[in-house]
Amino acid sequence: MKIFKEWWNNDLSKGVKFVFLTLLANGLPAFLILMSLPKMTEVLFVWTIKPEINARLVGVMYSNALLLVGIGAFQIKWARVRITMVVITLFSILATLLTFFYLKPFLAHPWYHLAYWLIMYLILFFAAPYVFVTHEKKDGGRLPIQLPLNGVAKLVAFLSMLISLIGGLMLLFKIDLVNQFWPWKLPPLVGGLIGVLFITHTAAYAWALWDGDWLRVRPIFWQAPPTGLLFMLLPLIHPSDLYPDAGTSLLLFYSVFGFVALANLGIILGYRSTEKKYV
Repeated sequence: MKIFKEWWNNDLSKGVKFVFLTLLANGLPAFLILMSLPKMTEVLFVWTIKPEINARLVGVMYSNALLLVGIGAFQIKWARVRITMVVITLFSILATLLTFFYLKPFLAHPWYHLAYWLIMYLILFFAAPYVFVTHEKKDGGRLPIQLPLNGVAKLVAFLSMLISLIGGLMLLFKIDLVNQFWPWKLPPLVGGLIGVLFITHTAAYAWALWDGDWLRVRPIFWQAPPTGLLFMLLPLIHPSDLYPDAGTSLLLFYSVFGFVALANLGIILGYRSTEKKYV
């Protein structure tokens, strides 16, 4: 409790902390259920996700959010958390809107499951944009660059942004086409949520290119290797959920996520020694 009080009273805005804690309260239980008990979503989650590989895929989505919150929680200045807030704000808006387009899976469960989901996301729907806009007006905008993104980092950010944008749009609007190239079948709601995740990463990489300072934008690079690794582990953990002829799809799947994970890891390692002078 003492550690929490010290954290709550540090220099990081309480508005940002409220958003982080709300996301934690929403994301942590979902992550634990989907990753540890993927067979029991019919009872324990807010909608039934089948097959198991899709439950854990949504769990990876939550792990990404928890990772970014964990990184942001150790910062004390708005400048160091605003790229994380870009992701949270956009995800909160798009995921809430997406819910109303895919109500059927939620309505198959008890009403309080949907009520819980909507309450948590509606809090973030209003709180995250308010915190982002008010803080950006006060302490944001074009800030001085301490450690600039080099040419290779900009290239990786651009390619990661492009991959995220194409993947996000396809998952949101062309799920049937995606299922022809994905190694297993994605239901529309699962595909839509992963599409929303990719769109938020698109915005964050675009923000990184606009901001230009490694020390402020590195969380979006940091999240890529562990998230990409978790994506790539799914087919290995659930081979029975894959299409029987998924060989070519798997090659494409591993190529894309492997490139994003390794390219971002390379940038992280490249800045490792230089950034120590500024931390």
